[in-house]
Amino acid sequence: MLTDKFLRLQSALFRLLGLELLHEQDVGHRYPWRSICCILSVASFMPLTIAFGLQNVQNVEQLTDSLCSVLVDLLALCKIGLFLWLYKDFKFLIGQFYCVLQTETHTAVAEMIVTRESRRDQFISAMYAYCFITAGLSACLMSPLSMLISYQRTGELQPKFPFPSVYPWDNMKLSNYIISYFWNVCAALGVALPTVCVDTLFCSLSHNLCALFQIARHKMMHFEGRNTKETHENLKHVFQLYALCLNLGHFLNEYFRPLICQFVAASLHLCVLCYQLSANILQPALLFYAAFTAAVVGQVSIYCFCGSSIHSECQLFGQAIYESSWPHLLQENLQLVSSLKIAMMRSSLGCPIDGYFFEANRETLITIVRTAISYVTLLRSLA
Repeated sequence: MLTDKFLRLQSALFRLLGLELLHEQDVGHRYPWRSICCILSVASFMPLTIAFGLQNVQNVEQLTDSLCSVLVDLLALCKIGLFLWLYKDFKFLIGQFYCVLQTETHTAVAEMIVTRESRRDQFISAMYAYCFITAGLSACLMSPLSMLISYQRTGELQPKFPFPSVYPWDNMKLSNYIISYFWNVCAALGVALPTVCVDTLFCSLSHNLCALFQIARHKMMHFEGRNTKETHENLKHVFQLYALCLNLGHFLNEYFRPLICQFVAASLHLCVLCYQLSANILQPALLFYAAFTAAVVGQVSIYCFCGSSIHSECQLFGQAIYESSWPHLLQENLQLVSSLKIAMMRSSLGCPIDGYFFEANRETLITIVRTAISYVTLLRSLA
């Protein structure tokens, strides 16, 4: 059944956040307490990171470390805030996807297409989630491990934390250190969970939209019926399905556009991560920065590759029209031929996923990586 595949991983992640994607269940109110806790943990921790950066503004390594933390905190707050603000709209869009997929997967070919795209989505989403989880766990475990190694070498116990931050109390006291460390862990969870939830939701909806475009293409290439009336009905259904796909793509782009627009900061984010990775190449922090860099690259890649796939699948509908059995329609109904021409012209425009100033595609991903490398070179010269 479709319910066994559709948003399986995403539903489990959003339930941890206190939100329900697929069913109308009473979760208390529009802003569940789990989501509020995530927002508060990140928002309250960010001033500590900013203060750390201001205290070490002359130290490039520590300044970039704090900047990296602030950027990921801001992105997480924007994502969970946008999703909560548009919660009903997102649920309506998900419901639209679910209804269309349920309607269109009554044939073996359509079911195979949806299953293939769903498996690909779940694999990519799981790998992305594992990267973020690995980054968070390595950061949280790295500081106690570093403290133990330092204590064995020097005999002095110096408090260390997963993320750059300063506190208004003395962390040499065990009780204060436990509170500070727990604050760090809560902030890490508050960043990772909403980020993974929203990014994997976009990944899933994009793959399902690509599946619907593929189903429309398949039906376009096999629209011939047993008689003229059935052929006309099949074509009408294909055009309606294609129009519905375009409509779903429009709303998907509209809801996620503010997040894609934030990729303007992705180059800077990758820059400071790559700089920290190069600066800690022989340090225990290498695992954290490597996993974090992989997670951020995966984050940008999800939006860029999914956006490029949607645009390409939409354009391929015109190729399906060209390869279909349309010549016999010249003798039956010239008006249908005109409709095919209009559909081909519309398909040439594609279904772009953009962030106001640029499209989310492979070229954008290459530009972001190149710009980040340029920034790293500049920072290395300043260090």
